[in-house]
Amino acid sequence: MTKTENKFNDLGPKEWLPFQKSFTIFENMEKLIETNIDFFTKSSVNPKQIVNSIGTKEFKSLFKNKAKSLKLEYGLRSKSFDFLAADLTGKSISLSSILKWIFIYGEKLNNRKFLWILIPTDLCYNQKMPLAWHFSNELSHFLTRKDEKIICLPSGETWTSLYFRKDEISKLKHTKSLTDYISHDKNKSISKSNWFILKPKPRSSDEILHPAKYPEELVKKYIKKFTKIGDIVFDPMSGTGTTQVSSLELDRKTFGIELSTLFHKIAIDRCTRLNSEIKWKIYQGDARHFESFQIPKLDYIITSPPYWDMLNMKGAEIQASRRAKGLNTNYSNDKNDLGNINNYNDFLNNLIDIFNKICLKLRNNGYLTIIVKNVKKKGIYYPLAFDLTQSLNKSLEFKHVGFWCQNDHQIAPYGYKHTWVSNTFHHYCITFKKV
Repeated sequence: MTKTENKFNDLGPKEWLPFQKSFTIFENMEKLIETNIDFFTKSSVNPKQIVNSIGTKEFKSLFKNKAKSLKLEYGLRSKSFDFLAADLTGKSISLSSILKWIFIYGEKLNNRKFLWILIPTDLCYNQKMPLAWHFSNELSHFLTRKDEKIICLPSGETWTSLYFRKDEISKLKHTKSLTDYISHDKNKSISKSNWFILKPKPRSSDEILHPAKYPEELVKKYIKKFTKIGDIVFDPMSGTGTTQVSSLELDRKTFGIELSTLFHKIAIDRCTRLNSEIKWKIYQGDARHFESFQIPKLDYIITSPPYWDMLNMKGAEIQASRRAKGLNTNYSNDKNDLGNINNYNDFLNNLIDIFNKICLKLRNNGYLTIIVKNVKKKGIYYPLAFDLTQSLNKSLEFKHVGFWCQNDHQIAPYGYKHTWVSNTFHHYCITFKKV
């Protein structure tokens, strides 16, 4: 750890690092509030930092008591603030009041200070997508969107913690569309089991050649939920054949497409070794030309697309480890590889086009599940999961989001002593239904 002064908060590395993980297993509201106030305020400075909150009576009382114990000032009429918190977990909370409060007090945040918003993930905006995601997209036009954490409740449900900062790129624009959902939010979920931790088995010598393989344990969990024996499962970006192997082992027919010649061969070899009599086929080619492949009507589609071009970014510890072992750190150097598209909007539009094409082959009442992460690149936050959902729910019905939480990765001290940048250890498992 660097010996430079901690200008961000009063925490040492042992207290700082746990907060870096992008999901938290909920203990109680008091502990959740305490960890956030401890992280985003610095009680040792003078004059005293000023904080404020809105939400349920319990939330406000706990927040105020914690601030008092740290000798922070809990101000209502102050001209400026150092940390703000908005709680939307209560059943009787007025969204319009919360929004009004955010717009009033958000403008009074001091430079590079944070707003924390806590929202139940199951609340939906206009039956289209989680309210938290709509909040995140819309409020990014007001304050700078910085990060998120998933709060995993013992019931299997989740809350979403959103974090915004007032800084030199904050637009401070009040968006009208935020008021549109006030009378439309509903609890809409096909499952209460919204988060899970997996410990995948070690990868084989051929599987490890793929830099971002998703595990069979995850795929099987979703295939069992959304299909029955004999159904047809498809993956347009098959990689080393995780979807196909999982499908065959569960007695489902399966098809796929894979751009990379290397990964396509590995996928074929893995499926062949199963000696299954169930029908399967993996084509070698570009999923953007989906209509050129002989794909039958599909019962279920599950895939994990590239998380934009993040594998081409230098400096990641996992990539450094792979380089040291002589392993590839990206999918390929093929110019047609989606993971090599530099422009985010171009990448997103290509991905959406692929999903729209393959869903033409999806049977009515069939499901599509996408495993994906949001992306942080050079200090800018790109909400890939939210943007995909917003686009795809124009033709499909959003049904569920699950969170695959990874608890077996070493935490890195990104931004230590200067700012907060989480270690993204959760994936969005977003499911849509064709109706």
